[in-house]
Amino acid sequence: MAGISLSQMAKLFYRLANSYSAGIDLRSIFQREALVGGASYRRKLELIERGLSGGQSLADCLRATEGYFPGLAVSIVEAGERGGRLEQSFQRLAHHYEQLLQFRNRFLLSIAWPLFELAMAIVIIGLLILLLGWIMDINNMEPFHWFGVKSWRPWQDFLMYVTLVLMFFGGLAVLVLGTLRGWFGNLPMDLALRLPLIGKTIESLALSRFAWTLSVAENAGMSATDALQLAFESTQNHYYSRFRESCLAGVARGEQFFPVLNATGAFPPDFLLYVSNGEVAGQLAETMDRAARELRERAENNLKLISVIGFVLALLLVATLIGFTVITLYQRLYLDRLQEFSNF
Repeated sequence: MAGISLSQMAKLFYRLANSYSAGIDLRSIFQREALVGGASYRRKLELIERGLSGGQSLADCLRATEGYFPGLAVSIVEAGERGGRLEQSFQRLAHHYEQLLQFRNRFLLSIAWPLFELAMAIVIIGLLILLLGWIMDINNMEPFHWFGVKSWRPWQDFLMYVTLVLMFFGGLAVLVLGTLRGWFGNLPMDLALRLPLIGKTIESLALSRFAWTLSVAENAGMSATDALQLAFESTQNHYYSRFRESCLAGVARGEQFFPVLNATGAFPPDFLLYVSNGEVAGQLAETMDRAARELRERAENNLKLISVIGFVLALLLVATLIGFTVITLYQRLYLDRLQEFSNF
């Protein structure tokens, strides 16, 4: 099921923050919100409005939309409701998704041109395979055998090319989506976290959400187990989620956050130092908020670097495809023909 877009979330939580701070009740707010937007958006907000009318909490109403709202938003709203700081939760979510939207747009803009070049190169090479083979075939010339099968007709080479392209990009999409959703277990994410730059970016994004949610939950006065539960849910990362039960059991026994998180071996030393200092100073909420900001900035810097590297790699890939095609054509049309004439 398709979820709410980043743009819609940023605007929705911004309006919620303004309306709620003005003293308007949530049911009235969602009644008005359900009058705008697309059909799916209106249906989900009508469902929330009916839930609020029935006495449900906003967090439960958001969960009832069956994944339309991300877990992070639900967790932050729940923490704000429990602590009586819902307005602050709306403001934080609006700011968070606005920043995320801006960065995504900058990232997509930076790679748009090389991706366009790559797509055009793939299309041109495919058409070249088809048209060149057809021209040589109708002129009774020996056609190119791009995949080494001499019995194939030109359209069969083209079909194989299209199949290979679709298999490559389809497999890549399944691998990325499956890793994010845990379809293949923990191994792909474990490997991804070991990759230079990419691993640190994934780690920083997950831990920034963890720290931010823990900060909000602590400010809301939630119990340690509830706060930690929400923090693990907000990571949206199966690598960290698998340690949730053991950590919750430790906190339920009266242990502090630092020893239970340290025992997992999954959290980096600098993050654990933030947790330890916050607990020792009795300012865990403030320390986690500062850690969340620093981790988010680190992730954004890494993503900017990744976008630059992606731009260069896309250009190199386009150049490689074009170069390979030119060299192949030169060999088949000139060198091979020259060799044939020299044999007479």
